Amino acid sequence: MNKMIWMAVLLVGLAVEAWAGTPFEEVATDIKNEYRNARKEQTLTLEEIKARRLALRQKLAASEEALAAASGTLHADRERLLKLSQERDEITKEVSRRLADNKELSVLFINHARNFLALAERSPYSAEKPDRLSQLRSFVDPKRVFRLADLKALLTFSFEDMAASREKVMYEGTMVDRSGNETKGDIIRLGHLPAMYRAEEKVGYLSLIPGSGRLLMSACPSYWVRRNLSDYFEGETGEVYTDISGGAAIGQLARRITMMDQLKSGGVLVIPILLVGLVASVLIVERLIFLAKVRENTDTLMTRVTELVGSGDIEGAVKATYPHRDRPTGRVLMAGLRHREDSREVIESSLSEAMLREAPRLERFLGALKACAAVAPLLGLLGTVTGMINTFQVITTHGTGDPRLMAGGISEAMVTTQVGLAVAIPVMIFAAFLGRRARNLSQDMEEKGLALMGTLLRLRTDGGKRAA
Repeated sequence: MNKMIWMAVLLVGLAVEAWAGTPFEEVATDIKNEYRNARKEQTLTLEEIKARRLALRQKLAASEEALAAASGTLHADRERLLKLSQERDEITKEVSRRLADNKELSVLFINHARNFLALAERSPYSAEKPDRLSQLRSFVDPKRVFRLADLKALLTFSFEDMAASREKVMYEGTMVDRSGNETKGDIIRLGHLPAMYRAEEKVGYLSLIPGSGRLLMSACPSYWVRRNLSDYFEGETGEVYTDISGGAAIGQLARRITMMDQLKSGGVLVIPILLVGLVASVLIVERLIFLAKVRENTDTLMTRVTELVGSGDIEGAVKATYPHRDRPTGRVLMAGLRHREDSREVIESSLSEAMLREAPRLERFLGALKACAAVAPLLGLLGTVTGMINTFQVITTHGTGDPRLMAGGISEAMVTTQVGLAVAIPVMIFAAFLGRRARNLSQDMEEKGLALMGTLLRLRTDGGKRAA
């Protein structure tokens, strides 16, 4: 197209030039030349176009072949994708089913592990295998992912536990007494029944501490049970008392505490408190007997002497008083009768002096009783401090996982205070009672002494009047 335009432009130019006076032949020759050249160029151009068209057709054919091949591949891929999608759906369903089965199996596994843990926490066999409690607790952890190895381990534990349930094992082991201290001794385990111990000539039953996996000594059983256990350890009998209730009977035994057991749980400071109570009891009994005799002696003797003096029988009054000269009332009366011939002031002074001498005898040991009443609660307070120190030491050593390990120190702290107050309160009451009794006797003796003095003075006055 461009060449045609150029040829037209060339013809116009030639025409213009011809009009300008160029010869026609020359112009025609030039036009022919130009035409031939244009034809050549056109031929070349057409050949080039044809070659390009051929190349494009070949490329289009190759592209169509590639497209056909790609279409076939795409169809195959679509079929494969569809197949894979179906396989994916089947796999998803299978995974969901297996996950549901695994979840159900995990729930069963955890329930079985929890039940097995509850049995293991009561079995004395766990004291021989302390690691299994911690592993069983890890099985029941809700955050733990259940694995096949866990199932194998649980089955292994179960088979070991079944084998241990039919064993009778005797060995030397470590146990914890009720004060939280560790003790070594002989242990007999009959399957999963509560174990028995013999340590330091003591026998009894053992229960497992779930927190630490150690064996705790129970309270002391009765005499016949202890004797049976001792014979069983010595091999003298094949029958033994045991607890088939899973530890419930031993728990009741632990809650049955005698007075002696309670006092023993208070530690060594209970002994001086009890000694203080014993001393106070002896003094109280002595004072009660002494003051009762003084009271009886005062009423009877003073009445008799006053009657004899009133009747003028001074010698009879002296004879009646003489056997009681070693008693407070007798000494007071003897002091008055000894000065019966003296003046009123002398008689009054002698009686007052005698009663002042007798007052300390009546109040004897009352200060000691008050001291006992003050010392007993102080010793109890000392035991409280000692028990709390022992409790903190147990917490430092064993932690707070099992409160029963701290029971010893707390018992010592509470029992000593209880015993101290139990001793101090009655001693204080008796001290107040005896003090009041002594003061009443002093007042009574003073009253009877004044009555004797009045009788002596009246007798002297009546005698003087009769003489006049």
